[in-house]
Amino acid sequence: MNNRVVVCIIILLGLGAVSGKTQAPADSSGSSSLIALPLVFLTPETSWGFGAAGVYTFRLPGEPAQSRPSQLQLGGAYTLENQILAYLPFQLFWQGERYNAYGELGYYRYTYFYYGIGNGFESYEGELFDLAFPRVRLNLARRALGRWYLGLRYWLDDNSVSGFEPGGLLEQNAPAGSSGGLVSGVGPLALLDQRDNVFYPTSGPYLEAAVLHNAAWTGSDFAFTKVTVDARQYWSRDSSSVFALNAYLEFNAGQPPFTHLALMGGTRRMRGYYEGRYRDRHLMVLQGEYRFPLFWRLKGTVFGGLGNVAGELSGFRLDNTRYTLGAGLRFLLLPEERAHVRLDYGFGNNTSGFYLTVGEAF
Repeated sequence: MNNRVVVCIIILLGLGAVSGKTQAPADSSGSSSLIALPLVFLTPETSWGFGAAGVYTFRLPGEPAQSRPSQLQLGGAYTLENQILAYLPFQLFWQGERYNAYGELGYYRYTYFYYGIGNGFESYEGELFDLAFPRVRLNLARRALGRWYLGLRYWLDDNSVSGFEPGGLLEQNAPAGSSGGLVSGVGPLALLDQRDNVFYPTSGPYLEAAVLHNAAWTGSDFAFTKVTVDARQYWSRDSSSVFALNAYLEFNAGQPPFTHLALMGGTRRMRGYYEGRYRDRHLMVLQGEYRFPLFWRLKGTVFGGLGNVAGELSGFRLDNTRYTLGAGLRFLLLPEERAHVRLDYGFGNNTSGFYLTVGEAF
């Protein structure tokens, strides 16, 4: 199996290099905060990259100070291989948290590794391909009862695929989506959110379930339906040491492009595996994490997980289950909102990776 280091962030040039807080008038909802982090990084897919990431937290006009803060996480990077990463994850609350909008806007022009589809390429070292696409992720929900939200999800990626390795799997097998194409889907969304904090939860459940239908009438070049369930639970005895548990399920019916199959790995699920090291129609992941204080603004964490992919629901096999273990550090950026920068190192079956980003994995 590939023993490539998944992601290696080399230097964090400044922590809170640009930070500020603006105090709102007495009759307003509170304060806003901005933290910016200049970065230098190196990954297996590219040469050196340079960029910055920032977090802006605020409350919309008229929102009470005790309401959950809205946030924007703007990031951008350029590499010496002429690659571009630009993204804006966001979450907005308004009317006393009655409405919740979250998602991502972005543009990516990058080089990715492809390891085949399914579990039959255990020892394959992977091949590179180029992928460029604008991205739209929109979720809009209204609170129906308590912390339950009901709403709609819309996703769009307009993929341009190129740079196949001669004689490689992508060129030989030509899976759906290998010629590019528009992915555009819409569907219902249900969300239960009883976490005590959106940035660093210490108690409460979180459950997101969504169905995303892609068809000609939604503007998609591919006909498939994606069902996802993201369940989380948090426990803490003293609000400083936290145990978090996450189960993620994804099922695809129809003919999804290879770029939109269920992907194992990355910064959030099965850290230690390259995102897409294993991909197939269906994915099951169970992971846990223990977070604990160290000193000053630093916290530590240990985590582990199990994951499995399959082409059919009846195809999940115990001997295809992969594990991940790891540890990390947290630095508290915004004490009032409990927002952290995280540095994690995870490893699995002959693979490992470093991850540096803003916010928890789950």
